[in-house]
Amino acid sequence: MKKTVETLRADIHLRLRRERISLGIILGAMVIIVVMAVANILPAGGSDFVTSFVAGFLIGLLAFAAGFTVKQIRKLRGALADDAALRALLATENDELEAYLAREVARTFVHLIPPLSAVIVVITALVGREAMLSAVGTLLFLCTALLVVRFVYKRRLMGPETE
Repeated sequence: MKKTVETLRADIHLRLRRERISLGIILGAMVIIVVMAVANILPAGGSDFVTSFVAGFLIGLLAFAAGFTVKQIRKLRGALADDAALRALLATENDELEAYLAREVARTFVHLIPPLSAVIVVITALVGREAMLSAVGTLLFLCTALLVVRFVYKRRLMGPETE
């Protein structure tokens, strides 16, 4: 299936919009965590040390995610500004080796979820019941999200239903 430059640009515009929304959500979450930590109403609180550690850890994770999102936004903006950059971006994304590596990473991640989940639940059970329940809830949410994403992509690949 050949795509014209206009359809490629429209696809890049859509992806750029999604990345901007994602960055806004990440930055909003960072602000909420900072406000909660400063007001000392962070749910994982208890002592100043725990509140500071949890807030710092979460803000660090979100800052890491924001950095990758900003990098992706810059790459997409560059692709929109220059046809050569657009072709280079699409060539790297459609490279067979890159696709193979992405599939292997995803497959490895899916295979690591059960043992990592068991380790996380055991470690958090040593900390306390609330920590264990929180970890189990988070793991259930992540696994459900992974299944939903897989279902959506599978439906997209199957195409529209014809009767």
